[in-house]
Amino acid sequence: MLPNFRDPDEDQEPQLDQMPEECVREIMLRLSDHKDLSSAGEAWHLMQRVLDEQRIWKQLCHYHFKPHLINKLVEEFDQAETDYQAIYHKLRKSYGLKEEFTETLTLCRNCRCLFWQSLGHPCIVERDLPEVVQRCSDNVLVPIPPKVFLTFFSL
Repeated sequence: MLPNFRDPDEDQEPQLDQMPEECVREIMLRLSDHKDLSSAGEAWHLMQRVLDEQRIWKQLCHYHFKPHLINKLVEEFDQAETDYQAIYHKLRKSYGLKEEFTETLTLCRNCRCLFWQSLGHPCIVERDLPEVVQRCSDNVLVPIPPKVFLTFFSL
């Protein structure tokens, strides 16, 4: 068993500060927004120490940006140790961030139904008809990002 990990009481939930540093690092590696990382670092000194590691920022760069963009800046910086945090912020300001959503709305062009992808398609058109089956198989499902969805309501 790891030395800094304490078993919780049976009727108590485990707390974040009871986790080993490796687990905290893995949690932080799964955050894809620099604002969330900064907030986590402000909340707890261990998270700040993990945030100071280049590995977090390097992975964030590779998540949001193509390798050729990163490599170009690595060459420009021309330092003994690459500052991936600076590279991330420079690329973020130049190219923006990749948008990813855990839940997406989808529009069916066949039946004009707007639905959550995870809940499945509640198509109201008869699916037994051959022409409908053919249309459903041909790119009729269109993902609707939040910005596009909001334009449906603009006047």
